[in-house]
Amino acid sequence: MKRWTLRSVLAVLAGLLGYVLLSLLLSAIPTGVLNEKTPRMKTIYVHSNGVHVDVILPRAEVPEDLWQQLSPGPNTSFMAFGWGDKGFYLDTPTWAELKASTAIKAMLLRSPTAMHITDYERERTDWTSVHIREEQLFHLLKYIRSSFAAGAAGEVIEIPDAGYTDRDRFYEARGHYSMIMTCNTWVNRAFRRVGIRTAVWTPMDSGILRHLEH
Repeated sequence: MKRWTLRSVLAVLAGLLGYVLLSLLLSAIPTGVLNEKTPRMKTIYVHSNGVHVDVILPRAEVPEDLWQQLSPGPNTSFMAFGWGDKGFYLDTPTWAELKASTAIKAMLLRSPTAMHITDYERERTDWTSVHIREEQLFHLLKYIRSSFAAGAAGEVIEIPDAGYTDRDRFYEARGHYSMIMTCNTWVNRAFRRVGIRTAVWTPMDSGILRHLEH
């Protein structure tokens, strides 16, 4: 019994070590190098709270039908989009309220997801700007829209009374959260698909930000 327990513990530790090493390796490899001869006329932003990355779009770049469905406040000039574990989002308004059971479930089990929308009245100095082409923005918006779960008429589905403040909201999302597909992997996959410089794969915010800063 003791041998079995020891082997199990060592297997878990080896798995975690392998996960960390793979994350560091693939996060360091860039992809999506842009064609510098093509003008990049559009500007979007990313922001990390130290763990989680949001994609932020100016009001003018969000299609009107989607903008109206997401019910922004009257003075909203920018809208942030995030994807992540539904239980983690709804049960953890602040890091101080994080429970071990919530973190373990999010990392070890395939769990339901939600889209988090946050309104901003003005640009913030801690955002990272990303200059992209018109067609890249088109495909990025397509990716974001496809991440929302849809109702019978194709509408987004708001999760009632789930926001942290009066300027953010949660919506049902498609896909499952796991160690392989994290909130930051969602952003990284979006950028990789549309040709924005990012990592081959990363579960961490640093794997995205380091390539945008070059």
